[in-house]
Amino acid sequence: MLYAPAHRLLHHPAVYPYIHKHHHRSIYPSRGNIDARNEHPIEQMIAMALWMTAIYMVAFSTGMHAATIIGHLAVMTMGASLNHAGFDLEIRFLGVDWYSTGAHEMHHRRPDKNFAQFTMFWDKLMGTYIPYTDELSDANAQKAK
Repeated sequence: MLYAPAHRLLHHPAVYPYIHKHHHRSIYPSRGNIDARNEHPIEQMIAMALWMTAIYMVAFSTGMHAATIIGHLAVMTMGASLNHAGFDLEIRFLGVDWYSTGAHEMHHRRPDKNFAQFTMFWDKLMGTYIPYTDELSDANAQKAK
């Protein structure tokens, strides 16, 4: 909820070349956490502030055990690493795409799309979602025609 709009803001032409462009030097990220954490320090501080804000919002509105925070951080780190590892992983539940590494790969190929990190709900809401396409398969299909 907080990250997708902030990530989109990092792609604004006045901000992108100074802060976020560094992360997008890798069009097909494959080194896991190395590529996931390859960010400008300001970007890391923004992401951490957003994460802490979300934690406080949930903790104050519903209550939260400390172990939940550690577990959430572990799941987020694993998800970010998988997004940048070159694996094809998709988690669907009740017909909804909850997580797709391909969606984030598409963001690296098309930096104006798929700003959310894990679920594409926010991108669908913002009108910035595009589904995964396999460029190699698309190119082979074109050759076959």
